[in-house]
Amino acid sequence: MRPTLLLAIALGLSGCGDSPPKVKLSETMPAIIIPPQSTLLSKEIGDEALKMRFRSELEPGAVADYYRGVLSTAPWRLVNDARDATGGVALYAERPGSPPLWVMISKASGATGSFVDLAGAKVK
Repeated sequence: MRPTLLLAIALGLSGCGDSPPKVKLSETMPAIIIPPQSTLLSKEIGDEALKMRFRSELEPGAVADYYRGVLSTAPWRLVNDARDATGGVALYAERPGSPPLWVMISKASGATGSFVDLAGAKVK
């Protein structure tokens, strides 16, 4: 993984304005698995969850294979791997002692590549 990119994302998510994020990154997504060949497009921070959207230059199948490999390797456990009605891939993975991770991969509209949504939620 690219440590400088992880640091930049963590700093960006920690909030740089007057109002701090509603939920902490460490409470929702302590392990960010950045899609290959990607750029962060957006982040949404709520009271209990965090979602980040990336755009990868790779096609959805290649991105899905990447995540299947990573999330099937300890300490991760790939719990669910499904296709949605539009052909997108939805993955759900768990890791001991951490919040679960949701990965949604879809074809980028009107261009090559993929959109990758990473979501984490606070565990109560």
